[in-house]
This record gives sequence, C-alpha cells and structure tokens, in this order.
Amino acid sequence: MIWFFSFILTKYRNRVLFTVIIACTIAPLLMIKYLNFAIFGINSIFNSGIQPVSILIPMGISFFTFEAVSFLADVYNEKIKDKPSILNVYLYLSFFTTVTSGPIIRFKEFNQGLRNNLQTINYANAIERIMIGLCKKVLIADKISVLANYYFDGVALGNQYSSIGLWLGSIAYTLQLYFDFSGYSDIAIGIGQLLGFSIRENFNKPYQAGSISDFWKRWHISLTQWFRDYVYIPLGGNRCSIPRHILNMLSVWLLTGIWHGTDLSFILWGLGYFVLLVIEKYIPFMKKLENTIIGRLYTLFFVNLLWILFRADNLKTAAIYIKGLFSNITIGIEDKAMRFIPFILCCILLCFPWNKLFAKWSKKKWFALVRGILLIMLSIMVIAGIVNSAYTPYIYGNF
Repeated sequence: MIWFFSFILTKYRNRVLFTVIIACTIAPLLMIKYLNFAIFGINSIFNSGIQPVSILIPMGISFFTFEAVSFLADVYNEKIKDKPSILNVYLYLSFFTTVTSGPIIRFKEFNQGLRNNLQTINYANAIERIMIGLCKKVLIADKISVLANYYFDGVALGNQYSSIGLWLGSIAYTLQLYFDFSGYSDIAIGIGQLLGFSIRENFNKPYQAGSISDFWKRWHISLTQWFRDYVYIPLGGNRCSIPRHILNMLSVWLLTGIWHGTDLSFILWGLGYFVLLVIEKYIPFMKKLENTIIGRLYTLFFVNLLWILFRADNLKTAAIYIKGLFSNITIGIEDKAMRFIPFILCCILLCFPWNKLFAKWSKKKWFALVRGILLIMLSIMVIAGIVNSAYTPYIYGNF
C-alpha cells in the first residue's frame, strides 16, 4: 500500500492528494492506539455505555508509521530521485533491527545499505557494539529496574516512602530508561553493521547535556530529527513571528506527548518540555547557564522530574510521587534503596565523558588486550544474566 501511495505521488504531485495519503497512512496507528481513549472520552462526556474494543497491536506499528510518513514525504518533495521498487519499500518498512523500537531510518539510508559491499564490513566493531548493547540491557537496565519498580509500583499501591528513597527510585528509572533504550539502539546499529547498513546514531550521551535543548539533540536523536523535518519545519520552524514559533513548538511537543501515550501524564510530559524549551529560547539569562555546572544540574533535575510523568501508571500516581519527593523529607531510607546506592553510583559514573581518556589509552598496546578480556568477561556475564532471569521487554517496545 505504501509503495502504491508513493507511485501515485510520483505521477500526481498534488498537495491535497499528499495530505489525504498521509492521513490514510497514519489512520491505522491512530485507530489502534487511540480508539479506546476516544471511547472513554465519549462515555465520560455523554454518559454512554460504549464498550472498549479489544485490539491486537501489531509490533512496531509506531516506528513503521514514522518511516512510512518520512518515505512518502521524501517522495513528494523529490528527495528520492529513483523510483523505489515494491520489494525495497517492503524491506525498508519491515527492517527487523529497527522496526520495533528504532532508530527511525530514512529510505535513502536504507537503500544505500542494500548496495553496500559486504567485504567492507568491520565485523569486530559490529559484534562489539552488539555486546555493549546487551550489557546495557541485561547487566544494568534490568538490574536497576528492580529499584525503580519498587518505588513506582509501591506508590501506585498507596505505600509511603522516604523522600530520599523516592529520589533514588526516580534516578533509578532515569538510568534504566537510558541504558535500556540506548542498549537496544546499540544492538540494532550493530546488527545493521553486520548486514552492511549504516544506521544513524540514536543517543549521544544525553545526560551530559548542558541544557534542555542540548538534551533533545542527544536523546532519541532519530525521533527528534523526524519531528524537526516532518512537523516542525513544514509548520514554519523558527522562521516566523515569535507567537507562531511558540505555536509550532507547542504543536510538536503535544504530538510527541500524545504519541507516547493517551494518559494525561504523557501530554503533561510533552508540555513540560515545551515550557522549558520556550524559556530557554526567549529568556536571555538562560543562555548564560548553558553548558555550565548549574545548567547541567538544572537539566538533569528537570529531565529526572519529567521522567516520573513518563513512568507513572497515571497522572494521579505521578502527582503523589512528585509530592513525596519534596514532602516526606526524613533522614531515614528504605533498606532496598540503601543496597542499590553503590550500583546507582556506578551507573552514574558510566554516564560521564570517558571518551577522551579512552582515546588516549587506545594508543597504548595494553589497552586492546584489556578491552578484549573485559568484553569476553562481560559477554559471559550477559549470557549468565539472560539464563538466570525472566524475559524483560524493552521499554520503548510499548510505544
């Protein structure tokens, strides 16, 4: 169907037709993800008794839709010169390494991968990238999720916790989400490399960001770039009046929040970033804080706070959790949180900028040997971790 739409757009470059095709492309996603939300709203407003519909959600429908829209938009804007074959379009939209959780790739990048010479593949780098991703997922994200679940699930059940414990629980989720999602991206990129595809990076040490704007240049980069290229810029970007620019930003962040989920907590999560980005853009004082220690701390503070909205089961649970961060201030701390403090500190250290130091060590002869031994040890630990634990799905597989 998507190939057929692209074929029509190459024949008839009409804006109204393009709009209709895009609407048809995103319609299945809207129906599957938001039909029951709409039914709930109708029942609440009109006191009707419409029953929710049980829908089987296809794996990867969100990322499939993102890539389909980008492909059709690029065809319409003549960024894709050659007429794509139906087979290449099918392979692109069903590319197994990225279809469930990204990174969101463009058709031109994928098509280039189909033409790459497999003899030029660096298999060692690709396998190393996969192992790093597995380590992030199995040895870090899955382990620290125990503490995050303890606090978030406990708050949802009505349990009371110390302020320090709640802070540690929120930090645990902040770390879990990063290592889980960036770990998946590493695996996807590594497998892509083995097959000859150069998949764009999705993370660039986001917790080192010096501002909220900088954070979103580092976090889920492929999604940020997708919204920039296919929503923000078509709306006018920042080449317009200040009120219009603010409206464009509001549209992007409302859509970002709604895409992540139908609960009001996701919408507030998106609006929270909208407000922070508007403040950074139009208050001169904020520019002076960028990339300073204060700027980095304020960025981490708000990113961590907004992840609570992202993780909580609903808005009520999120409100109780956030209230507990600032109200139950006591010296005491739960035993479970106390046991996780060393692990949390180690995870935080892994987020530090070690690149320059590693680049300096890479020139030493002993570094390659130590690196190889460490990777072998971590590989054994990953296998043991997978064997001895239950299946834990990737977080972004839910979106």
